Amino acid sequence: MVAPTRDELVFQHLIDLPHCDCVFCSTRERSTGITRLFLVFNDEKRIYMRNSVKETWDELDDSDRCRSVRRGFDMALRENSVPCFSA
Repeated sequence: MVAPTRDELVFQHLIDLPHCDCVFCSTRERSTGITRLFLVFNDEKRIYMRNSVKETWDELDDSDRCRSVRRGFDMALRENSVPCFSA
């Protein structure tokens, strides 16, 4: 599964999961309207994308895609433009 780039994603909701040291992100692809779910880990710099077909969380192993999603996530936090919740 190929992760979309930052410019293709609109971050819609963020849920901070401090006990897991990660943030659950709900996004939407601009071109297709498809919802993509991500788990962004804070310290380990890992990102997982939900694969609904296999019902698994797949780690993004393409470093360019991973950095792109991370930049979009960081921008959403910095701009405070996305509803953010804590669990």
